[in-house]
Amino acid sequence: MNPQQSTNTANTPPSIVAIILAFVTFLLLATFPGWHEERDARTGSDIDIKPFPSRPVSQVALALIFIASIFVLVSVLWQHTASVAAAQIAQDFGNGSVRSGVGTSAMVLGWFAFALFIIVTIGLLVMILSIHLLDRLTDE
Repeated sequence: MNPQQSTNTANTPPSIVAIILAFVTFLLLATFPGWHEERDARTGSDIDIKPFPSRPVSQVALALIFIASIFVLVSVLWQHTASVAAAQIAQDFGNGSVRSGVGTSAMVLGWFAFALFIIVTIGLLVMILSIHLLDRLTDE
């Protein structure tokens, strides 16, 4: 078996799982309620209201995107390690006649995907904590 093939197949499952979990998170975020108009009882005017999203749905979405970001981290680390190892092995086997390096564009794309997953995770966490704080402030 070609070593390049084994590196690619080892990298595939975490990436696929992360994409599936991110898609499910996207579907959960699509269930969040939108704006609607209600008539104010005191003034009689129409006001725009956006209700809070469901707490269990947002917590499940946060858990899924967090797990997906861990899968992306594992996938990017495997990709990075495999590419550095393959470059070093090619140089060692060539006895100095072969020069190899790690492609920066592939590394940037992998780490950029991880950064985007982390941004989504932090955004959902901030939203959940903000809604929890607003609920506590309005209850008093």
